[in-house]
Amino acid sequence: MSGEAIRIHKPHRRRQSGGFSVAAAPDAVFALMCPVREHEWEPGWKTNIILSETGLVEEGCIFTTPGGASLASDGDSADAIWVTPFYDRKARRLTMLKVTPEECVTRLDIAVDETKDGAAVTASYEHTALGPRGRAIVDGHTEDSYRALMDGWRRALSAHLR
Repeated sequence: MSGEAIRIHKPHRRRQSGGFSVAAAPDAVFALMCPVREHEWEPGWKTNIILSETGLVEEGCIFTTPGGASLASDGDSADAIWVTPFYDRKARRLTMLKVTPEECVTRLDIAVDETKDGAAVTASYEHTALGPRGRAIVDGHTEDSYRALMDGWRRALSAHLR
């Protein structure tokens, strides 16, 4: 080691989970949980580059987004790098990690389950601050903002899948 002290901090983190139902086939809903297909249903969604063998989301897919690129952003965040370390189409489950340097690391887990009326979507976010700006972003992810996010997803997906 170089003699520099390792700085260890307790993480400033917020976990939120919620969901909604959509009157559509679960496989059709899960297929839209993709950085390419998200352009079809999420207002304002933007990507800069997508690295994918299949052209769609898959395990190992990497993509970048400009600041403020989605319903989940605070509208003021920096460019982000996303990685998909887990993707299971049959089980309709995926995990994405979003890194916004000097701000936050966000883990997003999405599950789509079959219901008698269509699909139940569950999205769990875990935001961890990387510095002072990140602490403010984490603190801005309130229960009210999370409910609004899930309601926005529900409305946008329902309108698209009609």
